[in-house]
Amino acid sequence: MSLSVLGLGLISPAGASARDHVFFPRAGAPPPPPSPFIGPDGRRIAARYCPWMRPSQADAGRLLALARGAAAEALAALPEDAAAAVPRFLVTPAPRPGLPEEALSEMARAFSPSARRFTGAAGAFAALAQVAELLASRAIDAALLVGVDAFAGLGALAERQRRPPSPWLLTPPPPSEGAGALLVASAEQASRWGAARLGEIVASRHAPGRATDEDDDPVDAAAMTALLRSLPAAGPIQAVFGQGRVDALRCREWQFTTARCSERFSASYFDRCLEVEVGELGAAAGVMSLACAFAAFRHGTTPPDAGRSFVAWAISRDGTRGIALGAAPRAGASQVAAGSAASLPVLTPLSGAVIARRVDREPFVPPPVETEATEDEAWIDDDLEGAGAANDIAPALPALPREGVLAPPVRLDAERVIELTLPGFYASVVDHCAELAAALARDRLEGRRAWLPETEARLLRRIDAIVAAGPRALIEVAAFWERWIDDPWKSFASALALAAFAGDDALAALHRAAHLLPPDAGDHVFAVAEALALVDRPGLAGLARALSASAHPIARAIGVTLRSLRGELPVDALPAVLAEDHDAVVRAGIWACERLPGAQRARFSERLRELSRAASPAVACSAARVLVIGGETDLLRDEALCARLGPLVAELFALAGEPADWARLEALLGRHRPTRAALAAVARFGCAASAAWILQRLDDEALADDAAEALRTLFGSLVPEAQELEAGAWRDAIAAQRLDPKARYRRGRAFSTAVVVEECASGELSRLAVEARLDELRARLRLPEPVDLSGFSARAEANLVAFLNLARSRS
Repeated sequence: MSLSVLGLGLISPAGASARDHVFFPRAGAPPPPPSPFIGPDGRRIAARYCPWMRPSQADAGRLLALARGAAAEALAALPEDAAAAVPRFLVTPAPRPGLPEEALSEMARAFSPSARRFTGAAGAFAALAQVAELLASRAIDAALLVGVDAFAGLGALAERQRRPPSPWLLTPPPPSEGAGALLVASAEQASRWGAARLGEIVASRHAPGRATDEDDDPVDAAAMTALLRSLPAAGPIQAVFGQGRVDALRCREWQFTTARCSERFSASYFDRCLEVEVGELGAAAGVMSLACAFAAFRHGTTPPDAGRSFVAWAISRDGTRGIALGAAPRAGASQVAAGSAASLPVLTPLSGAVIARRVDREPFVPPPVETEATEDEAWIDDDLEGAGAANDIAPALPALPREGVLAPPVRLDAERVIELTLPGFYASVVDHCAELAAALARDRLEGRRAWLPETEARLLRRIDAIVAAGPRALIEVAAFWERWIDDPWKSFASALALAAFAGDDALAALHRAAHLLPPDAGDHVFAVAEALALVDRPGLAGLARALSASAHPIARAIGVTLRSLRGELPVDALPAVLAEDHDAVVRAGIWACERLPGAQRARFSERLRELSRAASPAVACSAARVLVIGGETDLLRDEALCARLGPLVAELFALAGEPADWARLEALLGRHRPTRAALAAVARFGCAASAAWILQRLDDEALADDAAEALRTLFGSLVPEAQELEAGAWRDAIAAQRLDPKARYRRGRAFSTAVVVEECASGELSRLAVEARLDELRARLRLPEPVDLSGFSARAEANLVAFLNLARSRS
């Protein structure tokens, strides 16, 4: 048996294409809309549905719309005339209350008058076996297999209400809906069509089993074990797509099977359960698991060691087991026939870097959903009128029933129904992923460095999902940035996402967005420049030059910073930048000076001294910081400078101050409201006498957590975590240490550069905290060369390790 797979189709609440099902669930998108279904007690029934289809549509109508959508995508690989002639094989649920045999037969005829119908999730594997026989006898050359089911309807949910799941067993996924499609053909037919081969199905098996959804008493998984052992041996199985986490029956069946056939599996095989991500799929699970497997291999989201072979399996409600062995080349392999690449775009996931990728429009358009007026819709307005929306806390009293009318067990709450167009659905995915990317951008700087690789991997998955949403996502990201123009984290996420799109439109959107930033958005400069510096794409150098020559000060500062990060800023351009009037541009120039080699940086020392006397505290502090790190510690004795810097002066004392300077620093800080940065700097300053000043901040609700962190930096974890905000506990613990008021401390130990190096290497600190400590080491060890931690974790870690090794040799 060998069936060449030429086309895939997937549709569910997770998306309307196979590509969506690869990239959206791994990014935690889209967020499921609130369920509009309510039970007789007025409480919400958890259910997921495709928001571009009316949830009030009759069950059979939903099945038809879903099946047509999946089939349209799978057949897009063929010319229209060839697609129309492909025989159809349809997998549907068995008849059930609300979905009788007549409705299923009518739906199947509407899908294709000549379609051969199978039932249950394992029906997919029976259909594949029949297709293989027909291909072998040359009765057909190709086949379209479609599996479909929907529980997001009134009838299906009403049946489930009559059979609630056991509270003592594994909680099943919420009821959902979906359809999957596979276009398969013989190798000869695939060659005649010149179609790209996405992989092949090597074997398909099915057999009845004892345990069913009606009677799931524990058994020994004999049927599934026999099926797995009957598959051809093709090395250890390294990827599995099935129902292993759906419910107790299926979980137990697969665990028993793998235990009995452990020799067939890799010790750490990759396992994906689509239903955990999108909800229960019923009869569609078999086809959808197979399609999901080929899509995952096609786009390269399986682990590198997953090989090219996999198994997909499913169990029907009647206990029929089914399993198939497939093989698919990973993304990047030469699997696309000449001339067919344009119709089968492959989007590969980002890993360790951001590159610009061109996203073509999907080569199919999902057919419009035919809405049908049903008797169920009468309950939307009439029966809920006056009852109000479903109340998740305490249900409202139900309206009095009309005489002679029985209220249905499940109703629709009109106020909860969300209807989106398909473009609106993709826009919601982009917004959701951009929000999460902004939160992860903040975590990159403020979270522990030990978490950085995972944080960046999660960030890249969100960027993947945004790009996978299609070319219009570029417009949606630009609109998202404009809506949140005041948030620097969202500026970082938006800039990174826009730069991940290939083409001039993305560069134009970045140029426009930079000019929309308000003139006081100085905190956006480094965020946007760093995001762009993370991307490897053509045209970025030209964008940086254009921005650095802009009349808009923030855009100009971004351009200067970006060119400096990329090593493309000429030294001769710095005098003009440092002579600017706008603070953001001048600070960008100061930061660019710091990145220069020592000999070139010395040319600007005099200008930096002038800037340290600037009226702007931010500019003066930036210039003084570079000078102090370079060895000009006398600036700490400049009373006018220290007074002008305000709370920022604490940073200079942390770089080069001594315990005897605490009285001066306390007097300077007493003129201003304490800040988070000042607390962190005082803690790194390390004078034991500063404890009283820090302890006072524990009473400030806005600064209490920062004060506790400052005390930990200075004295270590002297008090239990539960008492970290209690000043009395800290006072008692500090008094018991008998510390020398003339000495400096770090983490409760006598201060030394070795202790600071140990802090930086621990992985417990955030990037911001590590960068502040690196400044200390540079200033006290006379190592003025900067340490760049702005890149992705692998490169940043290499730079950090190299510097810490140098610092250890100087300690």
